[in-house]
Amino acid sequence: MEKRDTYVNNVKNENMDAVFNPIDFPSIASALNWEVHDLLPPDNSPYSDGTLVDKVVFSLINPSDAEEVIVGMKEIGYFNKKKSLKDIFEYLYLTEDMIEKRQVVSDVLEKLTSNSVLKLQNGNYIA
Repeated sequence: MEKRDTYVNNVKNENMDAVFNPIDFPSIASALNWEVHDLLPPDNSPYSDGTLVDKVVFSLINPSDAEEVIVGMKEIGYFNKKKSLKDIFEYLYLTEDMIEKRQVVSDVLEKLTSNSVLKLQNGNYIA
């Protein structure tokens, strides 16, 4: 995971409120030879207070999901600085063998630039 031992130990310590950052889920899943969804609670799993977990799974192979993710990235300020397509693929953990997902993300980026949600400047995307 390329994290300090103290980070992992704090999360593992039951006496601490520390949790893994969701941005680390792909590297955790990879280290365990799992998929990210294996780290999430099952559907209809109760929280400790008895309410149910509302689990929504996004797939970047689905254009509407990919668009929602990219628009969310814009809303949190990801595109406040110019980002290349390579930067975006790395941020989304889309490796070179994920050809279909990369194509969907590329198509969604093209759509968002044509709709003026994002701008394309010298091969870089910016808000």
